Amino acid sequence: MPKTLTRRLPALAALGATLALCTLPAHAQTQPTPEMRAKAYKVIRVCKADIQRFCKGIEYGGGRVAQCLQQHEASVKPDCRTALSEAVTN
Repeated sequence: MPKTLTRRLPALAALGATLALCTLPAHAQTQPTPEMRAKAYKVIRVCKADIQRFCKGIEYGGGRVAQCLQQHEASVKPDCRTALSEAVTN
């Protein structure tokens, strides 16, 4: 596994869980599915610059990064907006 990917895995996993939790009702407690993780990884890849620009310093977990991106939806790049929309819808 490439060294840069290894360093990013904790952040990717955290965002994956974050995005997965955004799609669940508050009372539901489930593990993210492989599909949810794939969508989250896509958001990380596509939205990397927007996350650094708008969400720098936001702690991963609890939906905070996804919420930050959604709050800046009008300003993020169109491809990021699309990836985020796909990740938070079923």
